Amino acid sequence: MKCSDEARHWLEILSVRGVKITSWHSLCARMGTVHIASMISSRSGRKELSRMIRKDVGEPDYDQMRQIDHYLADEEHGVVCISDPEYPELLAETDQAPPVLFYRGDIGSVSGPAMCIVGSRRSSRRGLVVARELAWELSRRGFLVVSGMARGIDTVVHDGALAGGGSTCAVLGCGIDIAYPPENAPLAMEIARHGCVLSEFPPGTPPMKHHFPMRNRILSGMSLGVVVVEAKLASGAMITARWAADQGREVFAVPGPVEQDTSRGPHRLIKEGACLVEDVDDILAALPPCGRVVDESQGFHHYAGLDPGKGSLAGDEKRVVLALDLAPKHIDELAQICHISSTVILPLLLDLEMRGIIESCGGGTYALAGSWKDRTAGNF
Repeated sequence: MKCSDEARHWLEILSVRGVKITSWHSLCARMGTVHIASMISSRSGRKELSRMIRKDVGEPDYDQMRQIDHYLADEEHGVVCISDPEYPELLAETDQAPPVLFYRGDIGSVSGPAMCIVGSRRSSRRGLVVARELAWELSRRGFLVVSGMARGIDTVVHDGALAGGGSTCAVLGCGIDIAYPPENAPLAMEIARHGCVLSEFPPGTPPMKHHFPMRNRILSGMSLGVVVVEAKLASGAMITARWAADQGREVFAVPGPVEQDTSRGPHRLIKEGACLVEDVDDILAALPPCGRVVDESQGFHHYAGLDPGKGSLAGDEKRVVLALDLAPKHIDELAQICHISSTVILPLLLDLEMRGIIESCGGGTYALAGSWKDRTAGNF
């Protein structure tokens, strides 16, 4: 069972219903968790606590404690409390750090420098590509990549971090034994194998709307900074950015098309002083020296689909690639932009797709694959 005595005391204290966590923080700071845990286990102790906080204090939830014990029987599962050395160091320094965190996977993976990337659940293809590459770049530089395992941006962030060969951490708004969204259950297993899944909520806690703003303070609190890729003004990603600012963390934002609703969040953050992000170097420049140095001559081109071993691009191929970006374009539009007939451009597109340089997006549309870096002629 991966649970210290101190964490066990906190679990017993927090299982008492109807008492604000701030009250427990205050009491434990004054009297110690051992003493408070002892008091809630007796009728006279609970009566005294009720008098102190002017609120009825009931018994610990022993059913919940048994459920937690069952959860902790799995060697992959554990609990850390705020005084344990394994607890995320930066998070412990924040004012509203949760007293305990349930985890699945390697809790040691959260000890290094961490960066959080969040964004819209209903993201564009451009946003997904940008978020995945940022996560990949940060991961291979030795950063723990943190996100919330939601649909859209969060999902590709975890995927990109895993592809980068580093660690990633998912912070949930439900019990750690619940896969939410359900389709990300395999992803949660993969994250636990190469990082950690965290939650402040006991096992069996369903995902509730009010849990996610609470969860977001953990995302930002355990990270050096938060990167917002795509977000509406009223969104969870923007809440995370606000938490980051309140906690003294760096806030980063990736700009997007002005007509896109999910660009309004990042653009608002940039107006308010957030660091504008065009590539991972913009993030690294704003942080203290950390992570690791990588050889920029290796890895990027293969990931971007530009394998030097497959040769440089010919004239028509280069014109097609330069006409593409992360937003899909129809073959007829490409033919018009490049001044190439449809009968000539189709085999070019198929060849570029086979080489991993572009992707078919369905309906006769194509987009640049992988990278969102500048695509000047010198790159090809």
